[in-house]
Amino acid sequence: MFVIINVDDLGLHPAVRRAVVALSEMGMVTSSTLMANGPDLEAAAGVGGVGLGVHLNVLRGRPVLPPERISTLVTGQGLFLGDYGKLFSRYLAGRVDLRQVEGEWAAQIERIQDLGVRPTHLDSEKHIHAWPGMMAVAGKLAARFGIQWVRRPRECGGLLRMDKGGLRTKFLNVCALLQKKPAHVFWPDHVWGIADQGERLLPDAFKAYMAGSSDRVVEIVCHPGAPRDGDPPLPSDFGSLRVGGQWRIEYDRLADPEWKRVFRELGVQRVHYGQIRPAEVFGPSA
Repeated sequence: MFVIINVDDLGLHPAVRRAVVALSEMGMVTSSTLMANGPDLEAAAGVGGVGLGVHLNVLRGRPVLPPERISTLVTGQGLFLGDYGKLFSRYLAGRVDLRQVEGEWAAQIERIQDLGVRPTHLDSEKHIHAWPGMMAVAGKLAARFGIQWVRRPRECGGLLRMDKGGLRTKFLNVCALLQKKPAHVFWPDHVWGIADQGERLLPDAFKAYMAGSSDRVVEIVCHPGAPRDGDPPLPSDFGSLRVGGQWRIEYDRLADPEWKRVFRELGVQRVHYGQIRPAEVFGPSA
C-alpha cells in the first residue's frame, strides 16, 4: 500500500513551511500542496524532500488573475469571498462561472510552475474542486499541465457519525458519487484525515480505518504548523481561519513515533504522488 502524507496550505504562513520541513526530516510528511496566493509562497516553493502539488483556491485571499476577469468569484473589493457558505450559495444559485474558475486555477498552477516547481498533484482549499462540475475543471487542467494525480476526497466513515467531521465526509462522499473520473487522471482509492483531524489524527485511528482494506493508494490529509514567537499574523484578506488553532496539535500528533509501528504493521510505503507509477499500481491499461 502506498501512503501519501500531504500537508495542505503550504505558502500560507511560515509556520506551515517549518512543519513540512521538520516532519519530512522525521520521515512523516512526504508531500505538500502550495497555495499560489499565499504570502509565504516564494519561500515555500523552495522546500525540498517532499513532492509539491497545487492547492487550488477560489475561496480565500486575493486572486492571481485581475478581479475583473473573475467577477463571479470575488467581492467588490476584489477578494475571494472568504466564506465557504457564501461561495457555496453562489455556486448553487448558478452564479459561479466555471470558465472563470478554470482561468484562475490555471493562473495559480502557472505561478507555481514559474517558481520552478513541477506539480505532483492537485487538491483544493476546503475540497471545493470536489463539487459537481469542479472536478471536471480540475481534471482538464491536470491534463493540460501534465499532472497525473488529483485528490478525490472520498473518506469512509461511520454512517451514524453526525459530528462536524462526519457530516463533512458525508457531503464529500455524495459529491464523489456524482463525479466521473477525468481522462488521463488518477485518484487515490481513499483519503483519511478529513473527519479525523486535530486531536483525532492518531496512528491507531488510521490503523483502525485501514483494517481489512485492499486500498492501493491512500492519502493522509493534514494541516500541521510550527508557529514561533514573532511570526506574522495570518493574512487578514483570507477571512476567518481556524487552521492556526490546529497547527501545533497536528504537528504533535504526526511527530508521534507510534506512526512508524503502524506503518510497518500495515505494510505501508510512504511516498509522494510523483513517485507512484500508475501502471504498476492499477495495471498496464491505466
